[in-house]
Amino acid sequence: MLIDNTQECDEVWDKIYAILKFNPSCSYRDHSMIGILPFEINLPYSVYAIDSMTDKQLDLMDEWVRNSLVACTDGRKEWYALDWQHSTFRFDPQKIEEQQSVWVEDERYFGGGYNAYFPSFYPDGDYHFFIDVDFKNGYLGHPWRQEIWIFGAKLEEEIKKIYKELGWKRIN
Repeated sequence: MLIDNTQECDEVWDKIYAILKFNPSCSYRDHSMIGILPFEINLPYSVYAIDSMTDKQLDLMDEWVRNSLVACTDGRKEWYALDWQHSTFRFDPQKIEEQQSVWVEDERYFGGGYNAYFPSFYPDGDYHFFIDVDFKNGYLGHPWRQEIWIFGAKLEEEIKKIYKELGWKRIN
């Protein structure tokens, strides 16, 4: 479910900045950001380089990562899917139909609205985050560094099972 322009959306983003100390940079190679991490996660976490993925691995990524989220779900837990400065969704990773882009009627836009895009697990040009509603597990995609940051013991364990087959390299 799209939650843009709601109090819940604002609260989720406030948590991302407060809990994860999100420090975005919009430059591809921002030299002023060298040595500055995009997140400060106070839980065990892993970082993976994703810059060597093949087309076949990219094709497998959505299904395999979604299955990892499902494995961290007790059947009732929802997740947030966030595309920085764009759309924010709350969804159940077991329900593929909830993981779709939607048309939003809004007369302020040319054409009477806009497409709210459900982010992919590959951060293709923007930060893409998938975080459970309790903020205990998270999948954070950094587009310019070509990295995936994973936190939460359960999600880390699931990603360890698949990262090599997806062509990722663990860097932390």
